[in-house]
Amino acid sequence: MAVKMLSETMNDDLFDESVGYDEEIGHHFAEGLTDDEKGLARLLYRQFKGLWGVCLVKGDPGAGKDLFGNWLAHRIKTFFPWKRILRDERPRKLFGKYAGLFNEQVLHDDLLTMRMIAKGFGVKERDNAMDEVADEWVKGSGEVLLKNSVLYLTEYYRYVYNREPHNPMNRTMGAIHKSKRHLDCLIIGTTQLLSDLDKKTSKPWVDWITTCTRSRLNTTGFTYFIQPVKYDMRRDTFEHRGTPGVIAFDAGKPRGDLGDGKIHIAKMNYKPETEEERVVFDVLKSGVDTYKELVDILETDGDMNEAETLITLKTLRFNTRKRAISYNCFFGLYNSKSAPQIRTKVRVED
Repeated sequence: MAVKMLSETMNDDLFDESVGYDEEIGHHFAEGLTDDEKGLARLLYRQFKGLWGVCLVKGDPGAGKDLFGNWLAHRIKTFFPWKRILRDERPRKLFGKYAGLFNEQVLHDDLLTMRMIAKGFGVKERDNAMDEVADEWVKGSGEVLLKNSVLYLTEYYRYVYNREPHNPMNRTMGAIHKSKRHLDCLIIGTTQLLSDLDKKTSKPWVDWITTCTRSRLNTTGFTYFIQPVKYDMRRDTFEHRGTPGVIAFDAGKPRGDLGDGKIHIAKMNYKPETEEERVVFDVLKSGVDTYKELVDILETDGDMNEAETLITLKTLRFNTRKRAISYNCFFGLYNSKSAPQIRTKVRVED
């Protein structure tokens, strides 16, 4: 009997039956999603290979980099509630709940500890010392913070700036990038110039580069090309791998799933300047307050199609001279003008 029990114990020690990556993640959608939302959720899950990896978002000022980062983080938060959302700046209330902040201020004590540990080393040994401490941090406090998460970083280059290779934040990000699969972490970083990024701690770990474009005809329309890439260290270039994914949306369109989902009249005494404005205003005054219902009524009982209705709504909403109505859209998730200028303060002196 004792021999049999010992044998069973030894066999138990030989195997690991705990939950693995495939069982742990998978397609666990939030309840109550529409068919269209489930389709988009599947697309995002496949595009970002299970919602882990490093995605850089690049583009000129005004091209919609932060808009995409906030949109993607919000969509993942909505579709996959088991995924924690971490950010380095505070969004507007419309964004909804998120797990907390990740930035130099939050990690201040940990980064100072890294600095003190590496301070006693010479220049040549410093990199190895910093890497070891950063790796240990990821295995401890970092894993608790980042496991099964989406980490959205605005002005990403400030965390991995190539001119500050000994910065503790730079080394910490390098350790996070290396452990992205183990952490099951999707890192989204916005930047203007890929050349600003560190060749050791950042570029080798990048999986996708998203290029942002803004429509010339529709000023609230944005298209994003998500290109899988592989970094070539010898040439210091990113090589394209496979066909890029494409995501497009109108950031000025009313969204029924944001906030109360309703259209509100901001100026009851507003005098419509066009026939389209008059028709829309009359219907809104009658009590109709959702985009879907407004479009259905004007297409069925009127002579305005959805495109005409949307153009009229956006004019009434965004024209600074009018501002006659208000509603929630993707533009309201984040106020870029209030974003803090993230600067590196913690260093290891030469």
